[in-house]
Amino acid sequence: MTASPPRAIRAEDELDAAAVRAMLTAPSRTALLKKLGITGEDAADLLPLLDTAVVDEEVLAEVTATANRLRTAAGLEVPAVDLEADKARHDELQQRLAPGEGLIPILALLVSTSTVRDWHAARGLDQAQSWHVLADLGQQMRVHRTGTDRLGLHQLNWVSGNWAGRLVHLGRLQFDLSRRRVGRLERGAERTSAEEPVRWVVGTHIPATGPLDPDAVDASFDAAVAYFTANYPDLDADRPAEAPRFGHEFTCDSWLLSDQFAEITGPESNLARFAARWEMIGTNPHGADGALFFAFGKRPPVDPETLPRRTRLERGVADRLADGRGWTTGSGRLLR
Repeated sequence: MTASPPRAIRAEDELDAAAVRAMLTAPSRTALLKKLGITGEDAADLLPLLDTAVVDEEVLAEVTATANRLRTAAGLEVPAVDLEADKARHDELQQRLAPGEGLIPILALLVSTSTVRDWHAARGLDQAQSWHVLADLGQQMRVHRTGTDRLGLHQLNWVSGNWAGRLVHLGRLQFDLSRRRVGRLERGAERTSAEEPVRWVVGTHIPATGPLDPDAVDASFDAAVAYFTANYPDLDADRPAEAPRFGHEFTCDSWLLSDQFAEITGPESNLARFAARWEMIGTNPHGADGALFFAFGKRPPVDPETLPRRTRLERGVADRLADGRGWTTGSGRLLR
């Protein structure tokens, strides 16, 4: 009889400052940065800071404490570490090493991959796939550099969620696990009652890594169905007969789920066709900040008149932000 997969993986020990210092100064650190997707200017800027960080006892102690929180556990029902709660303190401490934001969490993330990689292995990801997931750290650092022109990290809790085992990367798209209220999924209306039932679904995310080719998107969804049904059979247990089987129901909350793309880039564009895949279960007309960040890598305050207009997409988004029409984001559901 096949054993049930674990619901969580927990670290059996804690790192001390000496171990963190050794990891951050090891000859293998260049290879580690590459595995985590940290390349180019980000790698060049980060490497000398590793040496600076380990000789500052207060910085090293904070990196060690944060790393131990990140590696405590990964899996189902495991809360992600709230790195945003420490952002002000971490950013103030960082100024000893370099201007900007996000350096303390970056250093902690570098040395805290063991638990989440064990979780990935327990749930059917091989080593290459596991590192592909964790390389999203480098992608988020590139997004940060696009908007600020310097080393750093804004999406702190997104990345800490990855370290809790929330994410898999399958082809063009990323997918994560979440529990959503049935009323929201099936009727587009979230109930606030504690009695409202919930069920596990697969969330969908679109990294900024290139075009949304429809064939590549289809291949990602096919891979996701195969992966989640094979490696998370426990999430289908006790599911009502009328509910979609786990691994076949997807959700997406994104600035890309918008009918505005049909107007801006044309109804046959990859962006418009991606949005059209989804059954809409909610909209938010106050999505201008999301469009600003995901289209241009910037955060408010920004004068929309100064935004680049090099492509149809940039022109369309910038014009909507400039003339007050804003941006409506969407929440969608897809069955396969």
